[in-house]
Amino acid sequence: MNPSPATRRIVCSLAILAVAAQPACAVAPGANFQCAPTCPTTEAQSYFKPSVGRYGFLPPPPASVRCLPPVEERAVDRRSCPTLPGGCDFSPDPAYWCDEYDPCAALDVYAGRYNVPVQRPLVEWGLPFYDLGPIPKTETWCGPTNPVQQKFYVYGDYRIGAAVNQDVNRQADVLAARLNLELDYWITSTERFHAFSGPLQDGNNFTRIENGDFKNEIDFWSADTDTLFFEGDLGQMLGGWEHTYAPFDMPVTVGLIPMLFQNGTWMLDAFWGAAVTLPARNNPWLDWSNYDITFFAAFDQVSTDAFANSLHTGSLFGATTFIEARGGYFEVGYAYAADDEDVGRDYHNLGLSYTRRYLGRVSNSVRAIINTGQSGPRDQRTADGVLLLMENSLITENPYYVIPYVNLFAGIGSPQPAARAAAAGGVLFNTGILFQSDALTGYPTLDATGNNTVGGSIGLDLLGAPNFDQQLIVEAAALHTFGDKATRNAPGPQYGLGLRWQLPITNAYLIRCDAMHGWLENSRDISGVRGELRWKF
Repeated sequence: MNPSPATRRIVCSLAILAVAAQPACAVAPGANFQCAPTCPTTEAQSYFKPSVGRYGFLPPPPASVRCLPPVEERAVDRRSCPTLPGGCDFSPDPAYWCDEYDPCAALDVYAGRYNVPVQRPLVEWGLPFYDLGPIPKTETWCGPTNPVQQKFYVYGDYRIGAAVNQDVNRQADVLAARLNLELDYWITSTERFHAFSGPLQDGNNFTRIENGDFKNEIDFWSADTDTLFFEGDLGQMLGGWEHTYAPFDMPVTVGLIPMLFQNGTWMLDAFWGAAVTLPARNNPWLDWSNYDITFFAAFDQVSTDAFANSLHTGSLFGATTFIEARGGYFEVGYAYAADDEDVGRDYHNLGLSYTRRYLGRVSNSVRAIINTGQSGPRDQRTADGVLLLMENSLITENPYYVIPYVNLFAGIGSPQPAARAAAAGGVLFNTGILFQSDALTGYPTLDATGNNTVGGSIGLDLLGAPNFDQQLIVEAAALHTFGDKATRNAPGPQYGLGLRWQLPITNAYLIRCDAMHGWLENSRDISGVRGELRWKF
């Protein structure tokens, strides 16, 4: 006779209580375990481990066992202690006979979730990139505590875009292509060599057909636009060489390195130099829960309009810090730009920002870039001014899918970021899509220099619910000019409307379309329409 469901539940409950009432068992200590002097090698355990505690409701008394010192050649971590598994380490199997087996529920243990399809790197040699299964045995020629697992990847994207642009000076019909190649050679989990190459790019120009003429811009490697550097953790490297665990954490990099600070507003460039970071610090006295400091030095290829667009006449030395405090985070950076031609263009550059959320309704970032120190007549100074930025996004009832934003700026004089590549666009590129160029087809923008202008943008960012399967941005922007027209970049006030739409076709392909029109006083109006296909590999 089959028992009723109520009877089966009672039997299951009694069986669970009987298992929980069994006395705790202990594993006998193993012989000659290599562990720390204060680390036990036995562990009192119970058969049944409820969720409220690993050892039941009351933990057992700690065991005290004398441990032998570690064997040096094994590089055993003194903070750990090996133990042998015992019969009490695992709880009993579920009582399958209590309920009928449901194969559909067994197949749906992840609530209908599945592996998200991803695009593998174009080249994937050595250890695969985030693959399944155990990893191969590591090598130890960098030391037993800094294991070597070599791997080489090539990844990036290919972009092809078409645009019809009406700029201030001319109209251009453009079909352009861009290839971004990232070459990654990993030695250990913290040390690698990395290079970036844009074979279809020469300077800020890309291989294209413009107004029916083919422009060949093929250049497989250029120090003006590409990167080549080594990065690693000095503490991990020293620990490996000395056969000890890392005495400290200190990321370092040297070579033709890309640097991005303060969301790219203060610095977004690649230059020959070096950088070192003191990471993951805290200061209870100042109530800083987390902060880090990065020191950098650049000796060549510094991109700045302060030195008349020359990449070989300036050096840059400075530091920047990221501080979590007061319910938000601060970013503070200082750089000294030294003019190698010694014509009085040296100056100090200070970047400040603070970001936090207010009243659960507004996410706000306030930024300032301050330039000072140049000598000579004021109208001839290339970096002498202040740029104030305020970025605001409103938190709606659908905060992930509906994002209104209002961004404002005010530029006084000739403010300059510490270093910014020309292909990255103007310093106002984060103010709105009407200030962003695509660096591919020459898509026009409103004046993005912040030179004696004040203005802002207001827009709405819509992300397709519920899977973020597309994006639509609509925006209006305006700027007003003041000061001496002869030293100002914008000839007069400017107004614009812009639209952007993006749609991922697959996990590897994306299409993007943009359209804009700008009304410029004292100048010809501008407009642009473009479409782009991206293939990620």
